[in-house]
Amino acid sequence: MRRVLLLTDFSEIARNACIYALKMFEKEKTHFELLNVFDVEFSGSPYIMQIKEEMAEESMRGLRKELSLLHAKFPHSRIELASRFGAMTEVINKEIEDFEPELLILGCKGESALEHFLLGSNALEIIKHIHFPMLVVPRKARFTPPEKIAFATDMKDVDISKMAEPLTHLVEAYNSELLFLNVLEEQYINRVEAEEKIASHFPGLKLSFHFIDNEGDVCKSILKWMDDNDATLLTLVRHHHSFFERIFNPHIIKKMVRHPHHPMLILHEKG
Repeated sequence: MRRVLLLTDFSEIARNACIYALKMFEKEKTHFELLNVFDVEFSGSPYIMQIKEEMAEESMRGLRKELSLLHAKFPHSRIELASRFGAMTEVINKEIEDFEPELLILGCKGESALEHFLLGSNALEIIKHIHFPMLVVPRKARFTPPEKIAFATDMKDVDISKMAEPLTHLVEAYNSELLFLNVLEEQYINRVEAEEKIASHFPGLKLSFHFIDNEGDVCKSILKWMDDNDATLLTLVRHHHSFFERIFNPHIIKKMVRHPHHPMLILHEKG
């Protein structure tokens, strides 16, 4: 049975991300954990224990309400509730260690997952400090079977085999086509060699390779390319000194055409 960790702050944005995930895994046996993290800002208060207890009760009330709303749509889903006190990223890392999920699901407020990630938020903190596969779902995204999944890359030497399982599982479950989108830069790359190496990590899957020029507004170019090629989900690898770090900067994102429908699957190198 697969395990998926759902994050919630009881907002409609978080609920939409949960619904997206429940729909995505609806046909598989999946154990979901719905996690709410709460903390006390003023730890010096003499009433800290009372405040903590009240927040814990409020957290559980919120979780039970969310469970009722989710079960109304997905009555047969197995959803466990988890209310945890502490700093957000520390708690989530501990929960990942204890629950051992395969994927983390979170919602985002931005018009696109890409914009929201780059302009800063709780999602940004999670992505920066939690090295674990995660799906970031924008607030207006509605699940449709991902017939085509875009994988934006610079085709540099990254060992995809160590992080590809969530993506491979998704591609196999929906018989998706995986579209590798290479952003061309000045450095020379042996395309044939790079494509063969990438393809070796995804045996038996439908793959294709595409190229766009890095003309400055790369985020806008990627999302336009996805629309033009009917790709509904964007995959990125988060690793140091990478394409991910170099080309995505807030000045570019602020100019991008907003797109409310493309979730991002973010893969992290282990360790």
